[in-house]
Amino acid sequence: MISTKDSEAVLTRLNLVLKRTQTVTSPTPLISWLPQMQPTPVWIPLKNHAGVSKIMPVMPDLSLYPKLMELICGRIAQGNYVEWQQQPYEMTGVETDTNSLHVIQISLVAAAPLPPTLGRAIHAQCFQWFANTDDALAEYLHQQESVPFTLTIEYTAPKKMQLRITLLKQELLAPLLWGLHSDLGGEIILAGVRCRLSEWIDISQTSSFAKLVQIPGQNIIKLQFLSPTSFKQSGAVQPFPLPDLVFNGLLRRWNNFAPTQLKFPEIKWNSLVSAFELKTYSLKLEGGAEIGAQGWVMYRFPDSEQAKIATVLAHFAHFSGVGRKTAMGMGQTRVVEKLEMNKSGKLNN
Repeated sequence: MISTKDSEAVLTRLNLVLKRTQTVTSPTPLISWLPQMQPTPVWIPLKNHAGVSKIMPVMPDLSLYPKLMELICGRIAQGNYVEWQQQPYEMTGVETDTNSLHVIQISLVAAAPLPPTLGRAIHAQCFQWFANTDDALAEYLHQQESVPFTLTIEYTAPKKMQLRITLLKQELLAPLLWGLHSDLGGEIILAGVRCRLSEWIDISQTSSFAKLVQIPGQNIIKLQFLSPTSFKQSGAVQPFPLPDLVFNGLLRRWNNFAPTQLKFPEIKWNSLVSAFELKTYSLKLEGGAEIGAQGWVMYRFPDSEQAKIATVLAHFAHFSGVGRKTAMGMGQTRVVEKLEMNKSGKLNN
């Protein structure tokens, strides 16, 4: 049986929900709204969804958030009108997040066409953001065999892209956001090319280990490999996502970061590949080219208990990636939720 006890109820971030207003004069500027909090919070806007404005007060350390929440509640009790970017807002709510898994997206616009060898550049940039907050933390992360984040760049136009960062440890969100906030709306250099960052970020998905283990098991799991994916097998590189390679790798990564009571035992997988559509691609990195597979694979698990654990791990793959060099753009993966049936009632490939 899988335990669903959640030990992750620690405050990870806060969002202030704001509504534009014209009915107040001399509102308090948000950047000076919490003078008692030391260090002073930095304020990061989230991507506007359906006209709702949300701003995150960000601190460099997770341990500061309970005090931050206390001060915010006290200020709201005194008055809920603030100024943000020279516009008056009414504060209509406070959202809290206790999740440990996060997907962060940042838009970038390059000054010139970018080379295809960005894996190491975005890897180095992310470590620099951690170092901006805490050199010791950045060095600690650099020494880890299994790095608790993934990185990838998705091109939306020749000079426009989305940087996607996933975090597997709850305590990493605060120092990452603190370290990158000064670059928002400004420029960074990637592979020698100036790139302007958006002024906002998008935390597009969150979850926790405890939430993932509650997902109902599926005997058939279809995984979409969104970027080139490969594995180490017997000292060589294997581009085909065999069941043992995919799910043993996910199991090790899960057990490396999950709370103790949610870890899984070692499993000798009884699984079959029932269908696939894959192509191999070469992902160029500064050290050379990496070969990996992109496309989809459908896995079948006859054993219901293994199917349950495999389903949990498959959804975890959205955050953890699969296989090698996931912190350089490889192994980005998602579950294909809807499996289509044909007229005879059988699954389509």
